[in-house]
Amino acid sequence: MFKTISCIRNLSDGSIVMKTKIISLITLFCFAVADRIDAQTLNWGNVVGEPIVTSEGNPIDNTFVFQLGAFDAGFVPEFSNANQWLQNWRIFDTAAYDSTFGFSTATAYIRDGVTSAEPGASTLSFAGLDAYIWIRNADDAVEGSEWLLTRASTWKFPITGGDCCDTTVLEWSVSDLDSTTTPIIGGHNGVVGPGVFTPPSSTTGLQTHTFIPEPSSVVCAILASMLVVMRRRRNH
Repeated sequence: MFKTISCIRNLSDGSIVMKTKIISLITLFCFAVADRIDAQTLNWGNVVGEPIVTSEGNPIDNTFVFQLGAFDAGFVPEFSNANQWLQNWRIFDTAAYDSTFGFSTATAYIRDGVTSAEPGASTLSFAGLDAYIWIRNADDAVEGSEWLLTRASTWKFPITGGDCCDTTVLEWSVSDLDSTTTPIIGGHNGVVGPGVFTPPSSTTGLQTHTFIPEPSSVVCAILASMLVVMRRRRNH
């Protein structure tokens, strides 16, 4: 660090702008590193060999969002209130998905106060909240949207921690998912939750499920079709 700054000081006066930019980058880097040094490590995701497929049994692609997070205190996510999930969802971390090898792993950091150190995360505290993985290709709970929302019974954000002295590394893997928790929507390792899907050829890994129209919507669509047919017959 000091050698780099010394070299910068030896630059000519015509390089003041470049010197300022380099110092700024060094400062940002130091803050970023410090933010993670004073934080608890959280590793999460799935590994190669644990496929993630859609409701039709096809591998998901890079259009899907792969997030770890929690819901506002007091809000219980259920299939019946899926249209309210997004407004109550707190993002802790978003992971990239490798569609070539079919896996997604990430490392996140819990800061003091149990907040996330990750870009784009909620600034609110996650202390004591149940943690979920939410995989989706759309935010709206409508026909054609592919969603999986699930958690293992052991996935819970700590009440306190995340400071410089907390060296415990949290490991939340898809391998933790078992029959003790049924997905809110979707399927994991052979355990099936709500939604429409085609059973995959393998019972391992994750599967998103899709939505169907509400019964009232289906009835309205049928009635509308009948009216169109009746009008056409009258006109002929």
